[in-house]
Amino acid sequence: MKTQFPTMALLITAAIYAGFAIWLGSTPAALLTTFGIESSTPAMLTEIRAFYGGIEMGIAVAMLVLWRRNELFAGLLVGGLPLAGSAIGRCCGLVVDDFSAMHVGLAVVEAFGAAVCLVACYVVTKERSGD
Repeated sequence: MKTQFPTMALLITAAIYAGFAIWLGSTPAALLTTFGIESSTPAMLTEIRAFYGGIEMGIAVAMLVLWRRNELFAGLLVGGLPLAGSAIGRCCGLVVDDFSAMHVGLAVVEAFGAAVCLVACYVVTKERSGD
């Protein structure tokens, strides 16, 4: 059971990253409308495809490669730390820039995802130490 939780956490997180990468790569304007940006330029759309979609797909692939190499701890860190960073960045923005219910919701989801990955890292560490 203990091995299943970290593996499932990694696979689900990687799938979510890949899903967002596909969404951002195929419909980058959707991200802009989500944040209330009404006009865009081709350069903005390309940037969303390349950076956000590309980074998220890169994270998903790295997680899966590490999983296949039986390096669950590293794969979970690769997935969890960017989520934690995003949640922290959103919280800073909420304080410094302005309150947004959508950003609060996204921060909660990202913090939850980060927590799942980091708890799974702890489980992997405990398994390796034999506890």
